[in-house]
Amino acid sequence: MATLKGKCIFISRELGKAQDFILPLENKGATVYPLPLIRFVRWDRDKNHIILDNLSRFDWIVFTSANGVKYFFETIEAHQTSNSSLSSTRFAVVGTKTEAMLFEYGYKASFVPETFDANHFSKDFIKKMPLTNVLVVKGNLSRDVIDQALEEESIDYTNIFVYQTLTNEEVKDPLINYVNQRLIDGYVFTSPSSLNAFEELLGEIPLDVLETPCFCIGETTQAKAIEIGFNQTYFPKNFTLEGLSQFVINYYSGKES
Repeated sequence: MATLKGKCIFISRELGKAQDFILPLENKGATVYPLPLIRFVRWDRDKNHIILDNLSRFDWIVFTSANGVKYFFETIEAHQTSNSSLSSTRFAVVGTKTEAMLFEYGYKASFVPETFDANHFSKDFIKKMPLTNVLVVKGNLSRDVIDQALEEESIDYTNIFVYQTLTNEEVKDPLINYVNQRLIDGYVFTSPSSLNAFEELLGEIPLDVLETPCFCIGETTQAKAIEIGFNQTYFPKNFTLEGLSQFVINYYSGKES
């Protein structure tokens, strides 16, 4: 039953990485406009080489995103670090997508929280796991929630920054076109950085856009949406693309989410 027929939904991701969100909506009759507002590049910092030379000293490596996994192993390969350095290391991930990416590289996660965000991860990770020396894999815009939690418990940790998040200037024209034509019934954002890019690419966000329903993958993304001026913001209980898609379907179907 096409309950969302005629609805046009924007999501701040590229088509290939948003299928879990797009397909359920299309099955309900909606039109989805995916647009990657940000792009990622590996960050080859001098400090990384020092960390990788001593990789075996970490008992845990923490990944907060699939990108962190991808660029960490690309950095290892570029540095020609032997995988034997990870033989006694355990891995912790924030969500199932990150866990799946880790598995693609041949490793299993020893810890996955029940709720997929950094705040819940930090509490559960510290409470349930024995920690001695932790390596936290990050991008240039990563938050310091996990850092703060480890510091509060006096747990030794090191950050390794392996990728940069940049505004994708290539999508500026199509984004402006969507906005100017007033095509979009609902905006969907999957990270605070995508909202930063949205604001940067538009220069000034029209007031009627800010009045449009804004669906966010989690609380942190919602906080950024509110900060830049969106007046109707929502996030699902399940902080995944599938959870976000179902939330949008329920919203436009008049169901409780």
